[in-house]
Amino acid sequence: MKCLNLHSWDLQYGDAVKVQQELRERIILETPPIDLKLLAGADVSYSKGSDVFFSSIVLLEIPSMNVLEEVTAEGKMNFPYIPGLLSFREAPVLIKAFEKVKNIPDVVILDGHGLSHPRGLGLASHIGLVLDLPSIGCAKKKLVGSYDPVGTEVGDHVPITFKGNVVGAVLRTKRNVKPVFVSPGHKMDVPSAVGIVMKTCRGYKLPEPTRQAHLSVNRARLSHLSMDS
Repeated sequence: MKCLNLHSWDLQYGDAVKVQQELRERIILETPPIDLKLLAGADVSYSKGSDVFFSSIVLLEIPSMNVLEEVTAEGKMNFPYIPGLLSFREAPVLIKAFEKVKNIPDVVILDGHGLSHPRGLGLASHIGLVLDLPSIGCAKKKLVGSYDPVGTEVGDHVPITFKGNVVGAVLRTKRNVKPVFVSPGHKMDVPSAVGIVMKTCRGYKLPEPTRQAHLSVNRARLSHLSMDS
């Protein structure tokens, strides 16, 4: 896949914030017509205290959810952990994996946030711009905003509001399990993001694309650790 070179990744805090503010103006929050046949899930993993990051991209066919393609990558990352700047820490190794992908997905779902971010440009939005593809963030924890209690039934969801705007939704994907936090990344709106996530859930908390990517990237990380031991 082709990845756009939007900016340098070797940045200090102030410059990284400025990049987010500039890129936020390029985000499209409307979903184009999509014939949903191929979905990509993406995730990053690393061991505590290590500067070696691993990423995995898994492409699934819709509606069978059969895995069409799986790629992994690894790389060293020096950008520190700073809340709100996660993409500068994780995006480079994700891009390294995306560059290996042969098939172009219709939508990319990432373990992270999109619009529901302090500056409206979380990892899902950042990667969506780099790929110039519709993208969705599906996170396990809230980053910003407020919301009402969500219902207990699968599919129940409530909006996340931040600074007076709806930036995502809290979605119940499985009964008796904590909900996920869904937000549009790029070329995506909130209702479409919620609908696509629900369409790709298969009885687990996480949608199948990111669940498979999570399993894949942890296999890659553990394999690396076993070779080093």
